[in-house]
Amino acid sequence: ARDETSIVLAGAPVGIRPENPIGWKKPACTLAGVPRYRMKTELLSAACLVAVVTTGCIHTQETVTKDEPRVAIEFENEAAGRLFYETLSKIPGSGSRRENSTSIEIPVVFEHTTKTVRGPNTAFNEAVDRTDTNRDHKITETEAKIFSAQVK
Repeated sequence: ARDETSIVLAGAPVGIRPENPIGWKKPACTLAGVPRYRMKTELLSAACLVAVVTTGCIHTQETVTKDEPRVAIEFENEAAGRLFYETLSKIPGSGSRRENSTSIEIPVVFEHTTKTVRGPNTAFNEAVDRTDTNRDHKITETEAKIFSAQVK
């Protein structure tokens, strides 16, 4: 068996690292004994981390309001008009705006959202379309009663 202390490398026994053996350059130190190559690697890693964390993305959001004009309509009499408007007010969501969203995303880089909002005139026009069965732009009392019965 060989004795570890008897083998020497550049004048130092194995297991004991010499301070500056022949041919080794002492690493340049910049901060608290940290070698420069290691400090550069750590700074590069930190810079990459900061770049990734603070990088923003392009985000656009567009809201488009589509409110069509009301359809011109006549009522046969006052009772037909009153029944139509009372029934229209009972339809869930007829007075509120309807929304439709479309989103396009490329993670971290780009995001575009388009929101289409339909106004209350759309619900009115759809109700007129359902009620005016003969398409003469005149709602009769009979048509208003049928519409009222369909909604209940």
